Amino acid sequence: MQVLLFFCIFCVLLATGVCLQCEYCKSATASCTGVPQKCAPQENACIILTVEIRKGKEVSLATYKGCTRSIYCTPSPMSIRIPSYHKRRANKCCRKDLCNSGAAPLPPLRLNPNGMQCPGCLSKDPKCPPTEIINCRGWEVFCVFYEVWADEGGSISSFSKGGCGNKEACMHEPRIIGVPRLFMETIRKTECTHAPMLIKKGHK
Repeated sequence: MQVLLFFCIFCVLLATGVCLQCEYCKSATASCTGVPQKCAPQENACIILTVEIRKGKEVSLATYKGCTRSIYCTPSPMSIRIPSYHKRRANKCCRKDLCNSGAAPLPPLRLNPNGMQCPGCLSKDPKCPPTEIINCRGWEVFCVFYEVWADEGGSISSFSKGGCGNKEACMHEPRIIGVPRLFMETIRKTECTHAPMLIKKGHK
């Protein structure tokens, strides 16, 4: 018994994830409750991830709880608005057994225009030429751009996207986000600038 306890403590100290267990579940709602899942050796964190995508009047939700790597845990909460959709995302990561209970509340849905604008695009062209001007809303005060390589359950795609984002969506270096074996985005190129204020007619 003492040998087993020592081994688990040793695992935790090395942050290998060998002894880590996380609550596991998937749901098309803002939360879920699941069962213990033993993590793979390279997975050293538990995550709660909730994503909402709005396309016009259509709203889709997804929540995932399970094992991950701490390097995949992004700043939270995140809001990004591009020509085809508005995405809100929230995640919580922790590194203790079954620490990912509860929920990761989404950021407030702020729909009022804030007077700022960004070029919007979504394209397979890496240069992602703008197709429209996005009116930023709420706390979306940055213009963001991502060049992305995505793996959705083994289905591979690459594209670029740009629009309005909040501070947490403002990435300054390439990184990997998502859930291993479920949905991963490798952001190969990223740009972030403060969104310009819309100049009203009659004002210089």
